[in-house]
Amino acid sequence: MSPTHTEPSYLTLRLLCANAAGMVGFLLAYVVARELPVAIVAGLLIGAIGYVASSVVVEYASADVTDRRPP
Repeated sequence: MSPTHTEPSYLTLRLLCANAAGMVGFLLAYVVARELPVAIVAGLLIGAIGYVASSVVVEYASADVTDRRPP
């Protein structure tokens, strides 16, 4: 059986980024609005945006180490 090279999905990294963004959005919205429903909606919205934007973090994490060396 020969080893095969599989590309990792980085799903955990994307979810961590979304979770962090969502928590910050929730806390900021709660501090500003002082209403729980507004804070929940803001947290979900910012979390979704964070999940989409985390593709940049995944691209950096999956880049070859030689790509990150200064010239």
